[in-house]
Order: sequence, then structure tokens, then C-alpha cells
Amino acid sequence: MPQIQVLSDLLVNKIAAGEVIERPASVVKELVENSIDSGATRIEIAIEQGGRKLIRVVDDGVGMDREDLALSIQPHATSKITSEEDLFGIRTMGFRGEALPSIGAVSQLQIVSRQASADEAYMIRAAGSKIEPVTAAAGPPGTAVEVRELFFNVPARQKFLRTPQTEMGHITEQLARIALVHPQIEFRLTHNGRPIHHLRPTENMRSRIADFYGKELTDNMLEIFRQERGLTISGFVAPPADTRSSSKWQYVFLNGRFIRDRFVTQAIREAYRGLIEANRYPVIILALQIEPDNVDINVHPTKIEVRWRNSNVIFSQVLSVIRDRFLNTDLTPSMKTDQATPDKTAASDLDTKADLTDQEARHRAIRESIADFFKRSKPIVGGPPSQGSLGTPGGSQHHVPTILSPPTPAEPRDFAPTIPPDSETIDIQTIPDNVIQIHRSYLVAETPDGMLIIDQHALHERILYEQLSEQFSNRPLESQRMLIPETIDVIPDHMEVMETHADTIKQLGFELVQFGPNTIAVHAAPTLLKEGRMPEFVRGMLDRLVAWSGPTSAEEITNDLLSMMACKAAVKAGDHLDPAEIRSLLAQRPKVARSSNCPHGRPTSLRLTLGDIERQFKRT
Repeated sequence: MPQIQVLSDLLVNKIAAGEVIERPASVVKELVENSIDSGATRIEIAIEQGGRKLIRVVDDGVGMDREDLALSIQPHATSKITSEEDLFGIRTMGFRGEALPSIGAVSQLQIVSRQASADEAYMIRAAGSKIEPVTAAAGPPGTAVEVRELFFNVPARQKFLRTPQTEMGHITEQLARIALVHPQIEFRLTHNGRPIHHLRPTENMRSRIADFYGKELTDNMLEIFRQERGLTISGFVAPPADTRSSSKWQYVFLNGRFIRDRFVTQAIREAYRGLIEANRYPVIILALQIEPDNVDINVHPTKIEVRWRNSNVIFSQVLSVIRDRFLNTDLTPSMKTDQATPDKTAASDLDTKADLTDQEARHRAIRESIADFFKRSKPIVGGPPSQGSLGTPGGSQHHVPTILSPPTPAEPRDFAPTIPPDSETIDIQTIPDNVIQIHRSYLVAETPDGMLIIDQHALHERILYEQLSEQFSNRPLESQRMLIPETIDVIPDHMEVMETHADTIKQLGFELVQFGPNTIAVHAAPTLLKEGRMPEFVRGMLDRLVAWSGPTSAEEITNDLLSMMACKAAVKAGDHLDPAEIRSLLAQRPKVARSSNCPHGRPTSLRLTLGDIERQFKRT
């Protein structure tokens, strides 16, 4: 008896269903894509019990005649391709001819379709291996597909379905992946008869994005556009201040189809590098348009993965269009004075609350610090902390902030070699008239429309990082030899990376020599690092180099080390700055790129408008 058997049509379709129909949301995806390919301008989606009981998709597309309807549920029957050459010129959402047969193999399927020129509609039904003949029916122009009792004949698949609420969440997400890039189509989504979404047609993608993310976030998103080297990139990117705790807020579309692609993801991550924290993700909607012969979409059954003919072009163009937009935008975030309200999104409430926690906590701490200062103390113009403190009726003493008004001729201390006191490098016009330092950590400056709160460490860290990066790209960092080399205990891995990354270490201004089996001697170090911080930095640098072992680019390694060096050398929270030092620091702010964020992505400054202040004092 032969060991190889020819599988039955039903089993073949069930296997195909396993690849294409993972859950109810997969059915919605396939049916809605068919509706879009039919030229529909209105698509209605009705769901019951999270898609277990019913999925109904009704459109106003071109419809099918009797013959096409009969063929539509046959395996590998499609109107999208007719020859092998067509595989490299796909311009439609679907083309495999697997969706309807696969759905019919694991559900009770009914399709009613009518062409606009026809006098009547036609209906076909299928359930597992049973397919009924086409019959006449009543129905408006377009197509209505009903999928009932999904996986009724595959109980093992039913067991893996989640609660109706969870499955409905996946369906809503699937709708977002389609509706965002097709704003001209009207969509209605209901669950158990209750309206979930009514997306009215619009030519403005920003309006469609607002349906999912809420108006507040959408209004702040930055529009991007570039058409170059056969690639068109359009869409919206959120400023670095608006990030989330997961990457599912990122949507990338290729020729109208949602995709996941590592080259695009890397380009996005690189564009935001140094502007957001490592564990945060930006909200981004990118629509890419490219000639079909430059990309292979026939890689994955669900068409979610692609293969580029020239992936370097994709990476460089996505990276540059986002970077250029940031370089031409003031990214300083505004500080919210009221508790943020979760946006209306396709993500879960828990995700939204988690996303708001870190930034809101930071904003709240600064608000409370400023409010506390203004309630308890009165500034003394020009009075440094050493000259006294302000008493209160209760006898307590409070730190008196440094005030800068008007400019003083005092020479600044050399608290940072890379922030020069030379008057030729300082643009006095860029510095606000009134600046105070509070809690030896924040600088508060008056602006025409309110105030600017600056984290002195974060700003100084960004300035140092940009200066170090520029120096590093041209020559080794300035260093000085030590009169007595300092010895540091290390581990074997440290010895290994000292050899592997010897050129990078030298370029950073270090001269490290093995002094013993587990000891190295530091003969030279960058002049930027204070002696007390140098051993700590060397250990941290070697630890980072060990962690970076593997397929990591030299650029990633050096950027990480330079940001680490800038952090160690920058002024700290708690360091007192005199007026001249404050002026020297602020004078550099408009001269560096991406001054809105430190190299680790934390904000360097926040805006508080006059309207926000007046609301806090109940003046509006």
C-alpha cells in the first residue's frame, strides 16, 4: 500500500484555512480586502459573539454574476491574476484565491451578490465539504458575505479562540490596519448590534487617524511626504513626546496593504534614536507607494511580509524623511496641566494607562515643584544661595533660587569645558530675560506665551553629546595623560573587548594597558571626564562593549558610548549654577540639533502656556 496519499479537497482547504484563517479577525481581513478590490465605497461589518456566531460583510462593490459566484469558492480561483507575469505586477489587495474556499471549509458560508446592471441577485451556500448550487435571490447591488459558526467542524481550533471581547479587539485592530490607509471608504462596525465604529469617508488621512487615536494626539502629529528614487512616502509621525509602551501603534502600509518589515522598523528606530527612551515606541503611520516589480509580496500566506529589490533605498528614504521633518520642527513638548484623558484608540485601556504613567508622573512632579516654590518663596533678584535663605512664619528655611535678570557681566566657572564663556559664541538674543533655577535641577525661563522648564542635566547632556559626536567623526577626542596611571580591576571579558574594540577606545580618548591578569592601567583619558568619574566610566564602557558583542554596527556602539560619556560629564540635578553659567548653558540650546531631548530620549524641556497657568489660578 503506498505511503503517499492525495489529500481530499476538504482537507486541502482546511490546511489552507490554518494558514490564512487564524481567528475571526482573519476572516474580516480577507472579506474586507475583497470588498475593496471590488471597488466598494461603503463597507458594513456586523459581528456577533466576537465572530464566533456571525461575521457579516456587506459592500456596494461591482458584485458577481452567476458564473463568477460559483467559481468564487473554488480553490485557487481568482480574477486578480491570469499569468505568471501578473505575480510581479500585483496592484490589488487579494490574489491567491484561497480566502473564500478556506472560510467555507471551516464555517457555514453564504454569499449573495448582484451586479448593478442585473435584475436579480444570486446566492451560494457552503458548509465544510457541502456546496449548494447557485440560486436566484433578492439583494441590492454589491456583495453580502455571511460567515456563521466559525470552526464548527474544527473543534480543536475553537478551543484556541479567546473571549468575545478579546476577539473583538483583534477585529477592531484589523479594521484599523485597513481603514487608516483607505480613508475614502466609509466603514461601519457593529458588535452584537451595538455600534463600534462609523468611519465616514474623507480625503484627509489625518481625520481618519483621529477616529482611532483621538483628536489631541492627531493634531500634534507631523505630516511627512517624499517622492524620490521610485518611492513615495507619505503619512504622519508623532513627535517624540508622544510615545507608547508597545510597537503596535506603528502602522506601515505598502501600496495600500498593511505590512511588517524589519528595514522600515530599523529606519524608524534610527530616526527616533536619542529622542525617545529605549523602551518606548512612537506612534507612526507610513504609507509607501512603489512599483510592484520592485517588491515581492508573495512571501507569506497573509501577505504581511515583503521582499524588497533594494532594501537600502527603503531604509535610507524612510530614515531621512522622518529625520528631516524633526530637524525642521520645534520638538519641545507642552506640559499638560490637567490629568490626561486616555485617547480613543484601537489599543487596550491598560496599554493607554501604562503609556501615560511615566510621562504624566514626570510632568506632575515638575508641576508640583514649581507650584510649591511659588507658594512658599519669593525670588531675590541676583541672590545666589550662599547669600541667604528666605524665612517663613513657621521658621523653616527655603532655598533661594538663582535669578537671571538682567544679564550680569560675571565670568562663568568652568563647570563644563565644552560650554565656552567666550562672548562670541553666545547669542544674547536667544536667552529669555528672566531665568530662575529651582531645586538646583530645573531652569524656568519666561517666554512670550508662558514659560519654559528646562532640565539642566538633560540639556547639558544633549549639548555635550552633539559636540562629542562632531569631534569623534573628525578626530580622536581630546585627552590628557595621567601623571600616575590609575589601575582598575576587570574581568576576562573586559580584556577581550579591549582588543576587539581597540580603535574605538582610542578614538574616545582612552589609553588602556593590561597591567596584570585582572587589572588594567589607564594612562590617558578624555579631558571631559573628571578624575572621580573616570574609573566608573571605564568599567561602564567595557561592560557596554561586552553587551554589544555580536552583529552590531560600529555606529550603534559609538553612539551609545558617547551618550554615556555625555551623561557622566554633564552637570547633575542638585548642582548649583550661577547666572553666568545658566546663560552659557542656555546660549548653546538653539545651536544643537534635537535639543528637545537628551541622548537617551528624555525631554530636556517642557512648555507651560500662559493659558495653562491661568487655568491653575482659576482665572479662566
